[in-house]
Amino acid sequence: MPFPDYIDQKPKIIFFTDFDGTITTEDMCDWLVATEGYGPEKLRQSCQAVVNGQITYREASREQLESIRIGFDKCAKKAAAYVQLDTHFRDFYKWAKSVSMPVVVLSGGLTPWIEATLDQFLGQEAQDIEIIANLAVVREGFTSIDEDGGAWRVQFRDSTAYGNDKARAIKPYAEHRTTMEQADRPILLFAGDGVSDLGAAGQTDLLFARKGQGMTARFHLVDYCKREHIPFTEFEHWGSILEITQDLYYGRKSVAQIAAGAI
Repeated sequence: MPFPDYIDQKPKIIFFTDFDGTITTEDMCDWLVATEGYGPEKLRQSCQAVVNGQITYREASREQLESIRIGFDKCAKKAAAYVQLDTHFRDFYKWAKSVSMPVVVLSGGLTPWIEATLDQFLGQEAQDIEIIANLAVVREGFTSIDEDGGAWRVQFRDSTAYGNDKARAIKPYAEHRTTMEQADRPILLFAGDGVSDLGAAGQTDLLFARKGQGMTARFHLVDYCKREHIPFTEFEHWGSILEITQDLYYGRKSVAQIAAGAI
């Protein structure tokens, strides 16, 4: 359900999350660029340029993804064979559904890949997860995105410097809840790991940032938050996110108490 349906149902918490490298243990887009595109070193340089403000995320993402020359269907199959969900995310989502807590995926990646991955690991359970991400469309001169040789290009969701501005997606919820009674206002949470999440940092009540480990250019969110003095709670897996979210939901801890322990 799109905004404002989630918030009008008065959930206690709305959970926004990145997908690649956050719900999954590795970033499938980064992995495909590193293995089927222009390689890991240029990928690292590109992501660092975004963090340094030299280029926009939109520019970097387009260049990265469009360096991949194999067909879209082959990308999906390769990613499906490689990527894994965080082992604790299923437990998190099962609990979220049990308490009617909306989970909204905000991704700089591609909707078909995200849908396929969630279906692979969660099946029918994933149908209630809203996905706000980008699309792939066929290039001029080709008949299908599944052809090899650069047949597809990214179709960004919006015209911003992010291509899919996560802060813009969160903002209506934050604004709408100010019109609600204090007791009905939901807590807004966000989890992320990388450069596509920089714009969303600081837009919710609490920010979860994945601890730096893994391949290629991930985990720039932690570095960015430290540099910009944005409070965040570091996580290694969704088990710790589940514990904190349950503490908030059941009133065992307040946002202020958890924020006090943030980095």
